[in-house]
Amino acid sequence: MKKTFLLIAALLMMGSAAFAGGGIDLAIGPKVGFQTASLSYQKADIKAGFSNHFTAGIFGRVTVGRVYVQPEVLYFKTSNVFDAHVIGVEENENLFNLPTGANVNLTLNQMNLQVPILVGFNVIDLDVVTLRAQVGPTANFVLQSKTLYDQTYTLEGQTAEIANTTTDEKFNPKSISWGVQAGLGVDVLKRITLDINYNFGLSKMFDALNETTLGETFDFSNIDNTKQNMFMVTVGVKLL
Repeated sequence: MKKTFLLIAALLMMGSAAFAGGGIDLAIGPKVGFQTASLSYQKADIKAGFSNHFTAGIFGRVTVGRVYVQPEVLYFKTSNVFDAHVIGVEENENLFNLPTGANVNLTLNQMNLQVPILVGFNVIDLDVVTLRAQVGPTANFVLQSKTLYDQTYTLEGQTAEIANTTTDEKFNPKSISWGVQAGLGVDVLKRITLDINYNFGLSKMFDALNETTLGETFDFSNIDNTKQNMFMVTVGVKLL
């Protein structure tokens, strides 16, 4: 993670030095947006995206001619729901209040820091509007994760409730997952930016879930569905 930030800092410093001497354009600024499984132009869907999957961060851009490099740092929340079978560990029985053999749904909420480094090309470059195409690798770091448990479970076909209210349990999943982003961007008046990228997950965020401390109590299914595949829609403002 430190190496990623050092690379971003180096790119921006190189751009700043070149900007001072002319020939290279440097931009930096904040951006906000949301993540979504599918794109929609409906106002209600966009509002729900900002409410439930809000994303905020900063971006930089170093442009040479029509080619640019755009590193970003984005902060956002994700949730994953798992079907889990209680295999039972004696010292954890009082913690989870679940009998061995029960089936329960677990929700893992994460706060993430995503660092894409995009390489792009200005397809149309006018004073009023610029159309861009971009692609590049992305690293996703988990900053914090909590586990929520349903208040009901099933055992031998019967549904029952957990005896006591359970508390959030911290959980440390795989610390980093990799992906590739590709998408389009639009700049308006060389100042306002709109980016729509799709993140193709290359590694599973919870590939080793059964090998963690939670795996001592639960046997997880549907782990294969935990790659970070999603659209990222962001709006930014160039401060430089």
